[in-house]
Amino acid sequence: MFWPGGAVDKPIVKILGERNTGTRAMAALLRQIPDVGQRVRPRRAVDPVDGAIEAAIEEQMRGHWKRLYLHALRDEHSAQTGRDDPWKHALPRLTPGMIAAGVRTVIMLRDPYSWLLALARRPYHMKGPNADTLEAFAARPWMSERRERLPAVLSSPLDIWTRKARATLTYARAAEAAGLPCALVRFEDFVQSPVTVAEDAFRRLGLDPPPLKPRHQNTKAGEASLAELQRYYREQHWLRRFSRETVARVNARVDWDAARGLGYAPLEPQDFPERIAPGEAAAMAAEMASLTALSHGKTGAAAAT
Repeated sequence: MFWPGGAVDKPIVKILGERNTGTRAMAALLRQIPDVGQRVRPRRAVDPVDGAIEAAIEEQMRGHWKRLYLHALRDEHSAQTGRDDPWKHALPRLTPGMIAAGVRTVIMLRDPYSWLLALARRPYHMKGPNADTLEAFAARPWMSERRERLPAVLSSPLDIWTRKARATLTYARAAEAAGLPCALVRFEDFVQSPVTVAEDAFRRLGLDPPPLKPRHQNTKAGEASLAELQRYYREQHWLRRFSRETVARVNARVDWDAARGLGYAPLEPQDFPERIAPGEAAAMAAEMASLTALSHGKTGAAAAT
């Protein structure tokens, strides 16, 4: 690839994907390949004014307000740099800068039902209190990040999934037209065999990865190990959290033409109970309650990037 001036640069691989789709784990595996970059442009030096503001925020604010101000600062920075080098969770868009840099792309995907549950349990960038149940979360308005390239407020978190699914298909077609390799990776496949799936994706991008080393601990502190996650998803334990009403709400908000294009199909509401089992309901209620506390600033875990 050539930048203006003719200098040859190392290959650049962008990893894009919605929250809780494995982007962090995929990036950790990519870092094991030497001489591969992950940014279109180098990070610019921190502006002295921005640095002073960030230091003041760190010193003077705590909890929810600290996170809110820091995210606003990051959004402003991303608005200036994201035209060429978008945030990994932004609406997928092949920019002129990415085309000029010959970017190769991995886009992480996830089943909309499983993704909704994951977001309810770890609602990165959620603003305001959480809902009381998964059914209510599916209908909760969602305020997006400025760097996400979405409307400021969406009617439901599921609108994020649908808009990004459509954008992923558009991105893949644009990359093909530009002669740039793009690998779509399903979370469901990746979690069961991360090294094998990652190596296959990297080869589809024209890379020659060395034998990659698996990571058995979760990239997110305090979360289940790889073996536990594999068993959880292989046995589809997560479906126990879905009632007939929740499935119906997902079905009503997902663009199933786009979903099928990515390999996902709708579930049948009548295959699910009217109410989930009491133990599952209690566990979900406890998780949602703790996240409500998180959103009010008692800890910083809920808004980690």
